[in-house]
Amino acid sequence: MKNIKLISTAILLILHIVSYTQDSKKQLFLHPGGLHTQADLDRMKAKVAEGAHPWIEGWNILIKDHLAQNSFVASPKENMNIRQVMSKDAHAAYLNAIRWYISGDESYAKCAIRIFNDYSSIVNQIPSGGRTDIVGLGGIGISELAIAAEIMRIYSGWKSVDFDRFKVMMINYFYPVCHDFLVNHNGACIDYYWANWDANNITALIAIGVLCDNQSIYDEGIEYFKYGAGAGSIKHAIYYIHEGNLGQWQESGRDQEHGQLGVGLLGTACQIAWNQGNDLFGYDNNRLLAGAEYTAKYNQMQEVPFKFYNNCQPANHKWPAINGRGRLDDRPVWEMLYNHYVIRQGLCAPNVQRMAELMRPEHGSKDHFGYGSLTFTLEESSSTPHPIPGKSEDLKATAGVGKVFLTWQPPSDFTSTGYVIQRAESIDGNYDTIGSWYDNTCNTYTDNSVSNGTKYYYKVAALNQSGIGEFSSVSSSKPQSITVLPSKWKKVDIGANITGSAEFADVAGSTFIVSGNGNKIGDTEDNVTYCYTKVSGDYIITCRISDIAGSLAKSGLMIRETLKSNSSAVTMTLGEVGGRFSRMGYRNSTGADMLSTLGNTYTWLPAWFRLERKGNTFTAYESSNSQTWFKVKSVEIPMFSSYYIGLAVVSQDKRSENKTTFDNFTLDAVKE
Repeated sequence: MKNIKLISTAILLILHIVSYTQDSKKQLFLHPGGLHTQADLDRMKAKVAEGAHPWIEGWNILIKDHLAQNSFVASPKENMNIRQVMSKDAHAAYLNAIRWYISGDESYAKCAIRIFNDYSSIVNQIPSGGRTDIVGLGGIGISELAIAAEIMRIYSGWKSVDFDRFKVMMINYFYPVCHDFLVNHNGACIDYYWANWDANNITALIAIGVLCDNQSIYDEGIEYFKYGAGAGSIKHAIYYIHEGNLGQWQESGRDQEHGQLGVGLLGTACQIAWNQGNDLFGYDNNRLLAGAEYTAKYNQMQEVPFKFYNNCQPANHKWPAINGRGRLDDRPVWEMLYNHYVIRQGLCAPNVQRMAELMRPEHGSKDHFGYGSLTFTLEESSSTPHPIPGKSEDLKATAGVGKVFLTWQPPSDFTSTGYVIQRAESIDGNYDTIGSWYDNTCNTYTDNSVSNGTKYYYKVAALNQSGIGEFSSVSSSKPQSITVLPSKWKKVDIGANITGSAEFADVAGSTFIVSGNGNKIGDTEDNVTYCYTKVSGDYIITCRISDIAGSLAKSGLMIRETLKSNSSAVTMTLGEVGGRFSRMGYRNSTGADMLSTLGNTYTWLPAWFRLERKGNTFTAYESSNSQTWFKVKSVEIPMFSSYYIGLAVVSQDKRSENKTTFDNFTLDAVKE
């Protein structure tokens, strides 16, 4: 098998050598022409020398980056299968290259060349094996090495023999990794992997093609961007265009960190192609811009439309994910997009523009080179900061048990980069700052440093680069201690060897805190702590799960015919796979196996669930906000007219306990 792979690789390389000979006549690659052209480098250098804004601010933070130091030592190995290490080394090479060109200090050029030469003299095989995702995400570091080397090809101190050896390494050992993933996807179904997995490999092919003057590799990346079957090609990555030219990103229902990652990766591919005379930015009516506008808008705490998305995992995405929403600290990709679409092309992109302005000057990142305020700014007029943000409105303080939940509306100009939270124990008292942040647009906060029974008064103000805005009106709340369960409510541990508890507080729309160390909801019988009441007739139960303590925990709503472990039952739970799978379970009869239907597979706390019984029809619902509900499934189960309804928790690990907070709880008879 190994010999077959080696033969296949050899054939592939021969084809590329032949292709290079033929294709060299097709296109004369511009050098330097990776992420930056000679004109780009000269502009950076001149603007920093002038002390012009925002270039100088970008420069001043770049030179403080620990990877931008000329003492950096890379860590290559023969089988370079640790992508994070490769990416770190590539960042150091890139930052040293930029620092050399702008400052003229050759010690930084020598550091970058040392990194490249260490790699090309040590790496001697196609990376594989071990606990690694090199085949899939390795394109991040591979593309970054190629991009950094493309800058340093203009340095006279990089010997031609060393540069040639580096290019051989890129084609012989790193290109096959990216090619293999895009062709085979590790044997998975075509839409199993998320968009960013394809996107980083597309970018790598384009970058390698430019660096190595290899037309066929370059074209392979361009073609996959346009027509590839995987989730990262442009029409799959941005798979639906909503009204207002908002392009829903394929990972929007997963989390916002990966959504922004994918936008940046494809943006990098477009920038390299643009520098070679190929307009991927404008492809399919500026489709990338539509995806960037959608992603930027949602991460400025504005609402966006959402179309159900599914793949073979399955994903079952029904709403845009809140996980990572609003983070400004990790995805410096917006200056590149803003300067191309708005400054160069003159297009309207208000959300992309605002995101670039909010993050200015851009910092670095582990998956993106960043520092775009230095490297991509085209016009000084584009650097004007926003004024102090407006007033935050509709602050609501909601009491919990040992905590207070705060929510508010951002200023209408959406120019905040963070907030300041202040608290006092009287409305006219001295307000102390209890929380503040500068790099997140999130408009929620949970105050966990409170005493039950004490009334607290809160106000919030938005901030940005220009200062702190006006504080909101005051909102107050009094957290409460837990008490015994309401009358007619009980706790039972169903199954053997379980210790559980259940408590109640009349806050946050009725709050139950249920704990237990049972190990199973499912199969032919349950091992679960159950907080319940007995009812007759048709009922609907609704709650919000606001907190789950336990790494393997599963928690949710449950309806049971009896309190025996093998009773027929219906559940709607959250747990599994990092605690994010929502799932409806149903045991059709006593002792039967529990069947299940997945709900949203990226359900992040807080999560809203609902179970409804109408006759013998049981229906599960889920929601991200309690306003819009999505049906998971309806099932028919013969069940006594008198039954048990309530809240269930398991730790799925006898050594630990699951402690879950259910709030906003309601139990209502179903009206005809």
